[in-house]
Amino acid sequence: MIKVSVIIPVYNTRDYIVTCIESLMNQTLDDIEVLFVDDHGTDDSIEVARRRVEAYDGPKTFRFVETSSNSGPGIARNVGIQQATGEYVAFLDSDDWLEVTFCELLYKAASRKDADLACCDIYLDNVSDSESRVVTNPRIKDGDFTDKKRVHYMTHFVTYFVTYLYRRQFLTDNGLWFPQTRSAEDSCFLTCCILAARKMASVTKPLYHYMIRNASLSFKPDELRYQQKLSSFNEMMSYAKKHDLYDGSKQELDFIYIKKAFLIAVFTYVKNAARRDSKVLSVIHDELLAQIPDYAKNRYLRRNLKLRLLVDMIHRHPKIACLIISRYVSRPGRMI
Repeated sequence: MIKVSVIIPVYNTRDYIVTCIESLMNQTLDDIEVLFVDDHGTDDSIEVARRRVEAYDGPKTFRFVETSSNSGPGIARNVGIQQATGEYVAFLDSDDWLEVTFCELLYKAASRKDADLACCDIYLDNVSDSESRVVTNPRIKDGDFTDKKRVHYMTHFVTYFVTYLYRRQFLTDNGLWFPQTRSAEDSCFLTCCILAARKMASVTKPLYHYMIRNASLSFKPDELRYQQKLSSFNEMMSYAKKHDLYDGSKQELDFIYIKKAFLIAVFTYVKNAARRDSKVLSVIHDELLAQIPDYAKNRYLRRNLKLRLLVDMIHRHPKIACLIISRYVSRPGRMI
């Protein structure tokens, strides 16, 4: 029986994909399948992957599937979920790599508690300066994901969705799919999974290597990317309301939307726009009001003075906000 299906969207990563593949070939858990989802890039990444897999002589299964046309990583991952046969699924970007115990330790943790989700910590490896740091999620006791645990987790978790195993049946039963947007689709997906999960497990070790490269697709300027981010988080809100999960987590979900949809959309626009128009900040604020008319009453926002002042400045003084934020995001290393 396949225990873990690892889903890898493949798009223009020919220089890194072999390292990614070899980290899977060396996994200490043998009962895994790897699904490469060809998203029709402009280089020969998929051919490089095929050649490396052809030379493999071991117990793990490697399969190749494809999207109908270039669709973005979210749609590619959905194709992988549909094709997967494992009890759990994991997601790996084709320019990242895994510690050899990633699948085994997470699978054992998930199996012990019959968990819907199991997560680990992550290495953020900066290629340009060879520095690495570890990012952790909140520590909660494994087992039932109670409302009290969920409130704490939702206000403290980091959105590195690749650090989780997801029970495949849990995803399909709850209609958990990546939105068709091309930015923040991973944040939307993970937040919805956390909302729907009933049991959680964790491994308190960093097992995933997230490679930060200045040439990454995520960091290419795109003046309209902020719209994609808003769309992804609007999908999050729609999912929560459709599945009767919103009211029980309204304060937490609204705060996530304020931070990760509204504020990140503003910063993304200012970072990427060649000629900044402060009116766009007002448009983004209108979207916030449409989703959360009473956002100013949010208890987490009210407790955070700096955040509250920033939101208020964007609302009341968008021209000044545009100038101040532009100076912030123009500093070296600021990537939105």
